[in-house]
Amino acid sequence: MKHVYSKVPIILAFVVLIFYLPTQSYSQCLCTDGSTPQVLTVQQTRIIRPIDDSTNFDLPQFDPSIGQLVCAKVFANITSVIRMRLENDEIYPLSYRIAYTRTDVVSGPGLTPPLTNNFTKNYGPYNLDASDGNPFSGPDYVGIGPDSVLKNKNINRTVTNLVPFLGYGTVPYFYKVTGKTTVTGGINYIFSVSSQDYVTVGINYNYCPNALLDLTMKDFIAVLKARDEVQLSWTTLNETKGNQYEVELSSNGTDFQAVGTIESSALSGSTSTKYAFPYHMSQGNNAKVYFKVKQTTAAGKVTYSPVRQITTSAVQVNNVAVYPNPARSKVQLQFEQVLQGNYSIDLVNMNGQVVFHKLVRLEKTPIIDIDLGTTPPAGVYHLRAKELTSNKTYSSKLIISQ
Repeated sequence: MKHVYSKVPIILAFVVLIFYLPTQSYSQCLCTDGSTPQVLTVQQTRIIRPIDDSTNFDLPQFDPSIGQLVCAKVFANITSVIRMRLENDEIYPLSYRIAYTRTDVVSGPGLTPPLTNNFTKNYGPYNLDASDGNPFSGPDYVGIGPDSVLKNKNINRTVTNLVPFLGYGTVPYFYKVTGKTTVTGGINYIFSVSSQDYVTVGINYNYCPNALLDLTMKDFIAVLKARDEVQLSWTTLNETKGNQYEVELSSNGTDFQAVGTIESSALSGSTSTKYAFPYHMSQGNNAKVYFKVKQTTAAGKVTYSPVRQITTSAVQVNNVAVYPNPARSKVQLQFEQVLQGNYSIDLVNMNGQVVFHKLVRLEKTPIIDIDLGTTPPAGVYHLRAKELTSNKTYSSKLIISQ
């Protein structure tokens, strides 16, 4: 009688690694000036055992304060190692063949249709003697593998609808593998197949860094003053006469349009000049909106501020913007509201360990300046600010660069 024990592999989260790797882009996506964008790669890797067939991946969204996202490439790299055992259970010799097929699928934002890889491999013929009555040994048995049927197989797609990728949360993806193994050559045999898979799912964020006004402009913040009222403010240093400041708005963090202009109010060489710009949120605005300031000098030179995100009261989440990001040891937390009270500041690594802790007192300000002291190891962290009375917590991802 035939005995078949077949299990196609797949997915137990054994290890999760997230890498942020700024490099040069090889994508055809270009910045507005025609230059090649940089790439920020986020990815997770899992080892998949035969007892599962699917798993979830949660990848960080692109922080719009880092720069302008122009396209995103979603990718998966798959390595699969299979082992098979086949034994003739007939009383006479037989020749067997094995056909192994599988389909790997990654689905999620930007993947319509899903990323798919189909694979087929044939094995044999295996000329096996008549059954000797001893399972999985002797001339009536053959062991196959380990065989790397997929060796870092890459499937990918470039996405230009960037709305799901922008923000401070995660982008969810789902991986599933299905398969079938067919044995031909006889009716009675004993067979088993198992595999171990190594799956990486990631996103290459192609972005154009903001031209930050670090020498002439600082402390650009956006504060939600009321349900529909946003207050923008910034400070300039050593201002040149004739500067113009244009406030730009975006509903997706990529496509900006001007919503107001302020002319320079300072004389050339002024030590410090403060600017404020109120903006009324219309009913047509999304739950999340993005602001930046375009500076144009009298000579026509154009530079930009960092991007700031505002979440309306209809869908309020406790996010905090961190600048600069990536950073090394000094960062500034910029909140969407003016805060007051005692706050606990924690920097937490991906293993949940607190690597920096500080208590601060806020007095009606939306800004906290933090000096981390000794630069933490390069990697991805969560920077959290918790109000000690209410326990209300604000958080954001922070990349520590080398």
